[in-house]
Amino acid sequence: MRKRITKPASEAPRASKDLPKNDRAGIPTLSLFSGAGGLDLGFVQAGFDIKACVEIEGGYCDTLEANAGGVGGHFSGTIIHRQDILEFDTAPYRDVGIECVIGGPPCQTFSAAGRRSGGVIGLEDDRGQLFLAYCRVLDEVKPKAFIFENVYGLPGANGGGPWKEICHQFSKRGYQLSWEVVDTADYGVPQHRERLILVGCKEGGFKFPLPTHGPDSGTDTPLVSVESAISDLQDPMEKYHDDLGGLYGHLLPKVPEGLNYAFFTAEMNHPEPVFAWRSKFHDLLYKVDRTAPCRTLKAQPGKFTGPFHWKNRHFTIPELKRLQSFPDSYELKGSFGKALQQIGNSVPPRLAFVIATAVKEQFLLPAKRMTFAVRPEGFTSTFRQRQRQKSLQFHAIARRAIAKQYQAPAVSPSTASRGRAETYYLSPKSLFDRVRHPSIRKSRSERQFQVKVREAARHVEIEMNDLNAIGARISVIEISGLRKYLPDYDTVTLTAKITAIPDIFHVWGVIEDALVSRSRFFSLIDIYGHYANRGDTVQIDGDWIFDGDDSVCQMINFFSKTASCGEFQSISSVRSRFGIAPAEFDRIVLAMRKVRFDIRTATTHPIIGEGRVLCTYPFPLLSPRALVESRVLLNNQGDARPTDALAKAS
Repeated sequence: MRKRITKPASEAPRASKDLPKNDRAGIPTLSLFSGAGGLDLGFVQAGFDIKACVEIEGGYCDTLEANAGGVGGHFSGTIIHRQDILEFDTAPYRDVGIECVIGGPPCQTFSAAGRRSGGVIGLEDDRGQLFLAYCRVLDEVKPKAFIFENVYGLPGANGGGPWKEICHQFSKRGYQLSWEVVDTADYGVPQHRERLILVGCKEGGFKFPLPTHGPDSGTDTPLVSVESAISDLQDPMEKYHDDLGGLYGHLLPKVPEGLNYAFFTAEMNHPEPVFAWRSKFHDLLYKVDRTAPCRTLKAQPGKFTGPFHWKNRHFTIPELKRLQSFPDSYELKGSFGKALQQIGNSVPPRLAFVIATAVKEQFLLPAKRMTFAVRPEGFTSTFRQRQRQKSLQFHAIARRAIAKQYQAPAVSPSTASRGRAETYYLSPKSLFDRVRHPSIRKSRSERQFQVKVREAARHVEIEMNDLNAIGARISVIEISGLRKYLPDYDTVTLTAKITAIPDIFHVWGVIEDALVSRSRFFSLIDIYGHYANRGDTVQIDGDWIFDGDDSVCQMINFFSKTASCGEFQSISSVRSRFGIAPAEFDRIVLAMRKVRFDIRTATTHPIIGEGRVLCTYPFPLLSPRALVESRVLLNNQGDARPTDALAKAS
């Protein structure tokens, strides 16, 4: 579902007679899906005249308009159309000499972030079909060339089918296509950012420019480092920051430049590991190596998502603009978060400038001598190879940092606690609020759990009983494969006498407390591993028994096993397995999400596509910071429908 903005009559596109003619210097160009104007800016710098931008998001339009105002604006005279591309009327731009169309449709349906959200549905999603709106503009405006920019994973998404269809649609309109996946750092941007660039020309095939920086450039021009890009913005008196705050903030000062959370893993030979290998995304606690380009800037980073400054802080907006190659004078409207989003979603203008210059000189204003040398026949970029080589160097960097930080072998906290036994009592006040007591409480109205924890060899055994319930049912959780990350332990078994489905959340809270107290890990997910990356080291098998809603219990049991989680399941096969009627399925999903099982369908996450279900973990998400809000509501007929928040998000 795409948000549409209907343009008021007072803001309708200008009539053809009112459109500025080609009396301004530059190649007449139309920009689609303009975003904050990064691609456009590079083309303006290369001598293109952006006649108009089409952009649906209001905040991005505010930025475009701020930079289009006045004679000295970056887009002086550019018309900004605040509307959906599907409603854009091209009439004012037909037969007026538009020579080039540029832009990249939204990429969520093909992006890596989309895959992590639950899948890549590509052309099945409305956003995946926006390239057809792009094609409509080409049909009606008839430019000599177009530039289509998108995520690097597009050619391989869904077996390559969507990419073949996109190329077919462009080709049948008479354009010769040339495309490459490029790393922006190879073109002078102080940031590694892989993007797909497709160029279509009516006459002749486009030849991509040779990298302007780095080992593939054929020159001695080095890649642009973070420090060289922002050196004049630094305060030489600024001290190193000690603690970013929050759960992981105190770890950042210990991370060597260029590394991330993986520094604190057993695989990096850290003596006090606090994360499982690949338990987090690679940008968690990522600190830049100031002597090299940084990794990709994110549009919506979390508190602990890098890149972080080498002095253990977030980068400022002026610094981030430099890292994305925006001019200092380029104005970004909105809050810090909005500005960050605009930067992270932009094409670096420096890359756009190089591509635009090459298109201009090869086709639109042919030049005898190219500003940027073209790639020779058989050229192969080495940026992926260089990335792999650098990854190998991280182990050496970690080794040196560990030797400096730790003078003596660390003692595992679990070693000191081996063989212990304890009994305590819990009083749940709410889902996230449980009060722990050393002895039983006398209050009869207060609900209490008794928890017994014992150790034997490499095994932890937990018993949890609801002291207020009559006829509680026995449920069992078995966990294995812990030894890699908790050297003194391998298995956990929990037997629980509980009565209601919400008690599952409290049971897993007890398990997390037991594991965290016997390690240096901070959370259950840190030990288990992220669902999209994990190597299936830790295995979980849950068997829950409750009175009441058998269908919900059956589904919870199915998804309380590692084997059923982290991968797509067919909804029809799951329903058939348990005899669940179609109308019941969304109700069961909602019931599971209420106790924070992160179970996803097309209703909760449209990017998944119809007919599939994904449960990320075989346990509830225990942190209140984890986003598992109920995204479905039941109407009066019992059918599921998206909430307003979901509609806006999509």
